[in-house]
This record gives sequence, structure tokens and C-alpha cells, in this order.
Amino acid sequence: MATDGSTFFDTGGSPGMDGTEVMDNRNSANSFSNRDAHVRLLMSKREAEFLTIEKLRLFIGTWNVNGKAATEDLAPWLVNAVENPPALLVLGFQELDLSKEALLFSMDSVREAEWKAACDKAVRDISPHVNYSMVQLVRMVGVMLIVYASDSVVEHIQGVASGTVATGIMGFMGNKGGVAIRLEVHNTSLCFITSHLAAHMEQTERRNQDFKDIRERMTFSGPQIDVNSNNLTISSHDLAFWLGDLNYRINDLPIDKVKLLISDSNWEPLLKYDQLIKEKKAKNAFSDYRESAIAFPPTYKYDAGTNDYDTSEKMRAPAWTDRILYRGHHIEPHIYACHMKHMISDHKPVSHTFTAGVKVIDNDKYHSVYEDVMKQLDKLENEYLPQVKLSILELNFGEVRFMEPKMLKLEIENTGQVPADFSFIPKLNEGSYCKKWMVIRPYMECVLPGEKAVLNITVHVDERTTGELNAGTDSIEDILVLHLEGGKDFFVTINGQYTLSCFGSSLSTLIRLPQPIREVSRQELFDMEASVDAQNAGPRSMPVPKELFFLLDNINAKGKNEMHLFQQRGLHQEIVDIRESLDTSLSGELPGSIHSIAEALLIFLDSLREPVIPYSLYDDALSASSERVAAVDVVTRLPPAHKKVFEYLIEFMLELLKYAEDNYLDANILGSVFGPVLIRTHDTRTHTKAEKQLLEQKKSMFISSFLQGAGVTLNS
Repeated sequence: MATDGSTFFDTGGSPGMDGTEVMDNRNSANSFSNRDAHVRLLMSKREAEFLTIEKLRLFIGTWNVNGKAATEDLAPWLVNAVENPPALLVLGFQELDLSKEALLFSMDSVREAEWKAACDKAVRDISPHVNYSMVQLVRMVGVMLIVYASDSVVEHIQGVASGTVATGIMGFMGNKGGVAIRLEVHNTSLCFITSHLAAHMEQTERRNQDFKDIRERMTFSGPQIDVNSNNLTISSHDLAFWLGDLNYRINDLPIDKVKLLISDSNWEPLLKYDQLIKEKKAKNAFSDYRESAIAFPPTYKYDAGTNDYDTSEKMRAPAWTDRILYRGHHIEPHIYACHMKHMISDHKPVSHTFTAGVKVIDNDKYHSVYEDVMKQLDKLENEYLPQVKLSILELNFGEVRFMEPKMLKLEIENTGQVPADFSFIPKLNEGSYCKKWMVIRPYMECVLPGEKAVLNITVHVDERTTGELNAGTDSIEDILVLHLEGGKDFFVTINGQYTLSCFGSSLSTLIRLPQPIREVSRQELFDMEASVDAQNAGPRSMPVPKELFFLLDNINAKGKNEMHLFQQRGLHQEIVDIRESLDTSLSGELPGSIHSIAEALLIFLDSLREPVIPYSLYDDALSASSERVAAVDVVTRLPPAHKKVFEYLIEFMLELLKYAEDNYLDANILGSVFGPVLIRTHDTRTHTKAEKQLLEQKKSMFISSFLQGAGVTLNS
């Protein structure tokens, strides 16, 4: 809700673009197209009159199984579910499959079937008097989540759906990320998320970024999700439980001291050095989640087959990497434990039992309140028009830069006597209510009399929208039409100034720019982009863009032997700093870690106005993906600037493969990383999951065909 004291434009009619009122008689006083929404909103305000809270027992478990087969009986893990069998069992896994095929988004995994069978057996053995059914399973590479429900609660479950978010490099590699399952029990919505966040002691900031990415990007799909659920987020659920290998470590404490405190079971002083607790307190991650007191040994890292902490060369410090957190009202935590009897992995499984309060409707009381609400609404609809006032009619975002989202708030206050139902609608002859670089949340809502809605309007220029802004064919300008059902339309003006960047330019323009792009006038750049002729860039052109040279040179110089190169995500702020350096300086030394430079390279290629493999050759490239000679033929038909860049990139990848023992790269991984950014299409058709996988495989094969063997030359 808005803060008090805001200045509002108070209108009974509709303000025009200049702030004056204009009349709109499309809707009569009795036209309420979203009456059901109004009723639901009014009923929710009075739910205390007809709802009771019923207790629901939950068992939640998480385990990083380190790619091991399901050879152990899971009964010790589920032991705390036996005495009081829960209504819901939620089991999350990480590193289910560590094969390279899984890393590349293989849809099938033998490990999924193995661990699913082991879970089924363990759940069946919990109690002879309770029968469980699987509600949903979702897996992304090595992260898997299963929800089981007892017969007593199955009939009260609805709205089941799942979602996945990859947080590997570029946000599409699934070696790290999260999966979620949401459902409703009676009238309470629950969301379960399991995740595997960035590893290594020093990567706290990256873990925080992974958490935020999963929380903000998670969407849900499933046959039980209705059309009104498109805006479901993790945060919109009544209750949420986040479990997984969150990978936060114990730092700033010598390993000998850590082990001494563990041997004395002296958890309190040790937990002062726990990164997750620190980050929660600093509100950098999980700040709205609670965690029960930890009274068990750190869950990582053990020598496989033992209860001994890491004795390898690396001697990793023990840490509570595996955690279970929760958010919401009416949650009573019980036993929070790790299970030392399981020894196949270098992690110990963790479990937590809860009692959660779910809302149950008393039908007689509900109908009584419902009748009263309907009478009240009928009277109001007959007597009043909806009225609102807006906090502002013009939003100026100032300077807008690539990959730096900016958000402003718009407050809408219901000043009338009836619920006000508003939504943003497209302007005449336009398919969307806002430009592609803008996001409005919520874009539609119902507001009760005397209350306010706060809208977050974000301008975010990304790889798909920077090209037109860089070329001057689009600008940070728009007019939003806010439609009030049964009332008037409001016009909200959006403006700002986009800062030019090499990200989003064309190859043919970049090779003709010896100076940083910020030193070029806007009009000069617009003219160059408008007159691009990739076939004839000119005698003064560079072989490849200087920005591409700097990116590759930095990787070659500082990190071609870096472990998990092009598989680990960079930090957003470091990538922004790299972009700023490329846009403003001719210095070859780029800021940030090698992983941030590697991801900046991929973003640079992904944002080019025309891909390295031009749109016109997209279908040919896919068709040639399984035939090396045909792939070479496609490359020979590339425009000169594009052909030179492609050859330059292949030479770079071949150099990386010389250090494969250190960086863990191979031709298939490089193909899967570079394929989607070098081979793109304008086509926006919706594809099935299987179709998407096939397309990605073809892109990967096209690139990897140039990396396998030395029998093909590009210079034919």
C-alpha cells in the first residue's frame, strides 16, 4: 500500500494526456465485467467470519546425493515421519546426476527413476495405516523435487503446478538453479522450492544472486492452473518452504577451530560465522524466511562412506550447506535434524517436521457472508461509479542503460464507494499494453474503497530490446492506457534516455568504430546502423570488433584454464562494470572475475542486432548441424564481418580445449554454450519442451562440429 502524504491527481473523469479530463461513456454505471473478482476480494476481507484453521503435518527433506546411485534404504532419513505420519512429504534432491549429458539438459536420467523408486518404497514403509500418493515430481538436470500426500488430504488438494529456473551461465545452463511445486490444500496455497546455489567459499554474492533469480523468475505451469494464475510467484503463496544445498559456508574461522567446536557439539559460537545467517541479517538473501535453531553437525563435506570430514588435499572446511527455511503464518516447527547413518554422499541428508495451519471453509457461515456481500455489492453498483486517483501521470526514468533495470512506483487509490477494477490495455492497433523493455506488476488488480494499489513499473533493456534502442528505431518513450472498468481511462506517460552501448550494436558498425561507442554521437551511430552493409564494411574496418578482441584476450590471459569456465555464472554488477569499460575505454584490462568476463562475452554475442549466424541462414545452419561439410558450407556464405568473427570464435574455443583437464570443457559443452547465442531466430512460435530441446541440440551440434577433429578448415 502507498505511504500517506502522496500528491494525487484527483479526478472523477479520466485525465487526458495533458492532465485534463476526458469523458468516456463506453461503460454504464452497472457494467462490472469482473464482478467475480470483486466478490472474491470482499469475501477475503471477511474470511475470519467463515474460516477455521486446521492443522496439517509436514515432513520436508533435502539431500545432495553427489551423483550416487540410490543404493541405501531411505528409512533413516524419514525416521521422524514415522511416529506422527505427515499429511504431506516433500523430498528434494541436488546433484542427482553429475554426467555431462545431464549438464546439457538431457531430458532423461536413469538417476531420476532410481531415486524416485527409492522414495516410493521409503514412503510406503512409513506406516501400515497411512497410504501416500505422489502429487507431483519436477526435475531440472540434477535438482529434483517430489511431493507425496496421504489419502486423508489428497481430495483437498488442487491447483498443482511446477516450475524450473536455471541459474547457470546466461540463466539457461541447468547445472545450478531451482525447481518448485505449488499446490493448495483447502484454502491455503503452499509452495515448495528446492535449489542448488553457487558453490565455493568465496561465492556468497553469487549465491545471493541465485536466490533472487529463482525467487523472481520462477513461474508455474500445469493443467490445474487457471488463466487467472499467470501472475503466481513464490512470494504470492500463503506458505513457502525453501530447501536444498544452498552452499553457504562457515568462513573467517580456521578449519582446526571449526572441527574443535564440532567435536564439542558447540554450535552457537560456530553459527556466528555461518554465511547464510549473516546474509539473512544483512537482508541480502532469505530475509523474509525463518530457520529453526540448528543443533546438528555441519552437513558437508564428508569422505564418502564415512562420518569423517574431508581428508582430501583440499581439506574443505565443514559447513551447513544443506538447509530448510520457511515463510508464512501458522507454521509450527518441530524436529530439525541431519541423518548421519547415510554415507554414500559427501553431504548428509537433512529433514524438518512442521505443523502448518491451513484455512478451511465453514460452508454455512460462508453462504451467510456471501449473501451479505452480494446484497452490499448490488446496492453499491446501483448507486455509484468507480473512481480512482493516480499518484502521478508522468514517469521519467532518466538515464537508462543496458542490463540495469530501473523501477518507479505508481499508486492507485480507490476514492469511490465500489471496488475499482483496473488493467492496462493496448492502444489502438497495438498488440501489447506496453513496450517490450517495460514490465508492470501488477498490470491488473481490484482495489477496495479507501485502499491503494502500488504498481512497480520497471524499465529493463535486455539482449532482445537493446538493438532497436541502439539503432534509434525505438526510444524510451511510451504512453500507457490504464482502463478502469465501468469508469474512465487514464493516460500515463513514460520517458527516459537510453545510453548507447556496444551491446546491441551490429558487427558491421562495431568493426568501423576505432573509438569507444560513447565517443560517437547518437546521430552518427544511428546513421551507421541504418546504412549497415555487412558485405562491404570498408577498407578502414577492423577484422573483428575491438570489444570482442578485449573480451577474448582477457579470458585467454587470465582464465582459459579456470575450472568450470563457461559453466559458472558471473556477478551482475561485475558484468555491468565490464559493459561500462567496453563502452567508454580502449583499455584492454577488464574488471571483474573470469566468470563474469566469460558471461559478458556470451551476452555481447547474444545482444548483437544480427546474430553471428544471420537470421537468413538460421534454417540452413540447423539443417547442416549433423553434417560437418554442410556446416562449413553455411559458414562460407556468411557476410565477411560475420565469417571473420565466427572463425575467430572457433579458434578461441579450440584454444580453450587445450586446457580441458583444468577447465572441464569439451566440444559438446562449448557447443551448448555458444550455439544459442550464435544461432538465433526472429521466430516467436511456441515450441514444446521436446521441440526446444531438439533445436538446442542442433545449435550445439553445429558449433561442436568445428571443434571435433582437425579435418575441416573454415578457410575453404
